[in-house]
Amino acid sequence: MFKIKSGRLAAALASVAGVFVLGMPGIAAAAGGNGLRVAPVRSDLTIKPGITQTVNVTVTNITTTPANLQAIINDFTANSDESGQPALLLNANEFAPKHSLKRFVKPIAAFTLQPGAQKTVPVTIVIPADAAGGGYYGTVRFAPAGSGGQDKTVTLAGSVGSLILVRVPGDIKDLMSIASFDTRQDGAVKSLFFSNKKISSVIRFQNEGNIQEQPFGKILLKDRSNKILGEYEINDVDPRGNVLPDTIRKFETPIDKVGKFGVYKLVGNFGYGSNGQLLSASTTFYVIPFAVIVGFLALVLVLLFLIFGLPKLIRAYNQRIINQAGRRR
Repeated sequence: MFKIKSGRLAAALASVAGVFVLGMPGIAAAAGGNGLRVAPVRSDLTIKPGITQTVNVTVTNITTTPANLQAIINDFTANSDESGQPALLLNANEFAPKHSLKRFVKPIAAFTLQPGAQKTVPVTIVIPADAAGGGYYGTVRFAPAGSGGQDKTVTLAGSVGSLILVRVPGDIKDLMSIASFDTRQDGAVKSLFFSNKKISSVIRFQNEGNIQEQPFGKILLKDRSNKILGEYEINDVDPRGNVLPDTIRKFETPIDKVGKFGVYKLVGNFGYGSNGQLLSASTTFYVIPFAVIVGFLALVLVLLFLIFGLPKLIRAYNQRIINQAGRRR
């Protein structure tokens, strides 16, 4: 679900929940008596400067009533929670500070869809001849006509959309780094676990370039002897998730081959970019059941008593015996 970047969000957020679907194939959005379905949910294009290209988006009315629809073009940025979900810029006069696709998309006329009917809507993208190389992205939403779909206080009832990400050749800068690589349990970053349940790895990629990237790769789980216990792919969905320029995106992977006790290591090797750039990282974590920790602490206390406490008690006992013998004389 999209995060809305605007003021006065309460009404919009209330209507967004469960009705604005983007990036989820085969799911329709329905609210207020309106039901729409779009395909494709995402398009990845390469368009050279000075070239015009059209993307066909199919809209289907899955209700039993006619739908008068308008097409709304919105830019988006990355959600601040690093989930990869887009944060829509809903104001009609609002553009993404960088990488705005909205400026390049021609207006689309309103139309009517009869019950059960579908329409192929051409979305025309005009890349200026002087456009800088890099990534540009936005979304085409379809909503009831006259609903004020461009206003930042709009309710999104019944709207659905299709993401469009464009790569413009030119001075492309493919540059990513790993912001962090850690292990977590119930959302908390940890390196010591009392249980081997619900452990996951989280890799955070930072895109420092000017083009959206689709990292991929494998994480290996190893034990103390360097034996491989498990292999896990990241970002292996179709299509792969993007890391937008100037953002960080996290990918979380459940780690299910961990034993109940021991030292473990995660080794990640990842690729990205048009030239197959490589990144790698590793992290170590420990699984020690709470009962083992309690038993270990009890053993330490016993050893401390045997080393320090018992000799002292023996000396005190011997001294009492000597003192009693002296008094009897």
